[in-house]
Amino acid sequence: MKQSEFFPKQQKAYGGLLLNTRAGRSHGRPLSSKNSMHLVLRSTRAKGALSFLKHRATIDRILEKFARKNGVRILSLANVGNHLHIEVRLSTRHTYRAFIRAITAAIAMAVQGKSRWNKIEEKFWDYRPFTRIVVGYKALLSLKDYIEINDLEGLGVARSKSQLALGWRVVRPPGI
Repeated sequence: MKQSEFFPKQQKAYGGLLLNTRAGRSHGRPLSSKNSMHLVLRSTRAKGALSFLKHRATIDRILEKFARKNGVRILSLANVGNHLHIEVRLSTRHTYRAFIRAITAAIAMAVQGKSRWNKIEEKFWDYRPFTRIVVGYKALLSLKDYIEINDLEGLGVARSKSQLALGWRVVRPPGI
């Protein structure tokens, strides 16, 4: 028996649809400054003129600005149109809250053309941000492929063709 088996298993994912289950709400959001994290922001209102693809440069600028301000490194990004996949690395656990508040508000306001004084009437984001800690080299490679496939899908390449181009067998990483 390994020594690590004495410790209770820690949940590595939080948010998104997981909050619809009791098990998903039973623990806090796990954060890590040692490992990278997979962050997903989803909005069903992001269609047509509000699509993230139409605001790609603005979203990139917002992410870069607040990442620099809050000490967060953005390792990769996939803009799929109605959701964003971001691989981030936090400098400390405490930088997450300010970073996520800033980018979610700034992206919602930029896409809808609102400002601080023109309040947004409707809810823009579907769920709380989904985060998953990526532990291990195999999980990291799987996440890199997954983000690349989603980025190609956002550019108009069919998912099956992008999976074949990358030689990917699994459709989704575990926990999503």
